[in-house]
Amino acid sequence: MFFVLLIMYSLYGLTFIFSSSAMQHASPVFFIGLRMTLGAFFILCYLLVSRTPIRLRYRDIPKIFLLGLTLFFIPFVNEGFALKYLLPAEVSLLWRLCPFATAFFAWLLFKERLTRRKLFGLVIGISGFIPIILHESVGEKVLSSFLHISLADLALLIAVISLSFGWNLFKQLLHYGYKPLVLNGLSMLVAGLVAFVVSPLVEIWYPVPVSNWPLIIGYGFVLALIGGVVCENLYGYMLRYYSTTFLSFAGCIVPFFTALFQWAFLDQPISWVFWLSMAVITFGLFLFYKEELREQYAQ
Repeated sequence: MFFVLLIMYSLYGLTFIFSSSAMQHASPVFFIGLRMTLGAFFILCYLLVSRTPIRLRYRDIPKIFLLGLTLFFIPFVNEGFALKYLLPAEVSLLWRLCPFATAFFAWLLFKERLTRRKLFGLVIGISGFIPIILHESVGEKVLSSFLHISLADLALLIAVISLSFGWNLFKQLLHYGYKPLVLNGLSMLVAGLVAFVVSPLVEIWYPVPVSNWPLIIGYGFVLALIGGVVCENLYGYMLRYYSTTFLSFAGCIVPFFTALFQWAFLDQPISWVFWLSMAVITFGLFLFYKEELREQYAQ
């Protein structure tokens, strides 16, 4: 099972390489619209074939719409913008901020308790992001900055906050009786449609913001298939053998795979700042999830 776990996280790492390459041939909002629509199509077709009922209560429609914005549209559009200026490994590493932000929203929205050990792990982990955020890569030199944080890093920080809020909203909707795949399919469809509406307003269309259609369709198809179908089902399969806590912590290896693929396929070097930040963040996550496991055993 551990080998399957490595395959799953290596595929997650590979998505950053495909996304980075796609951003060289298309505008972020339009491409996310294509990617999310394809992902929703795959998931909804699977639900149709498996005869899984899709029951949507009218009172939950605003929350489903908000879920599409916070879980997919804002995070992935911002990620696409960041990938135009940051290396894939740096973007992958900054996404490791999600567990910390999710813990904060869980404490804020659901009043989940934060022990001193968890808080210590959060402080250590968050401090690990400081070197990689302050480090200015070649692509960031053309961007303006705010408090020494480039617009690309700032976009990713907003993406992390949005995604963390979205996962907590996702958790709330699960308590209402919705199945995970139903929520994913509907919210991805919302994100895709919103992206297609927003793209002409913020991006240049001559006639469309794509410079290489065959590549973009290929990237969109592969990313929708890997992220929306393969990894989603692999994660559910892994939950039969590992706890969500362990799987969340094991996600630390995603930046490692991204860095490996970046070096192998894009011939882009990895800076020492990346490895320093990754070591500190991993240590902080280890302390945080070790305390969470202790709490689960105690219960």
